[in-house]
Amino acid sequence: MSGGEIYIEILQSGSALEIVAIDRDSLTEVRFIAPASTPEADIKALARAKMNYVLSRGGEEPRKPDNKRGIIV
Repeated sequence: MSGGEIYIEILQSGSALEIVAIDRDSLTEVRFIAPASTPEADIKALARAKMNYVLSRGGEEPRKPDNKRGIIV
C-alpha cells in the first residue's frame, strides 16, 4: 500500500470533475470522475483509497478478454 506521496490533477468539464492521481514511487495512475460539487478533501481521500486498492493488487493488471461486451468491474 502507498503511504507515500501522490500527485493529483483535477480537470473540470461542465458539472463533472476528472481526477487523475499518480503515485510518486511506482508511477501507477488511477482515474475517476466526480461531481463538480465534491469537496477537495473527499477527492483526495478517494484518490488515496483507489491508489491503495490498485497498489495492493500489484499495480494495473491487464484484464482477460471474454466473449461478452464491456468490462466487468
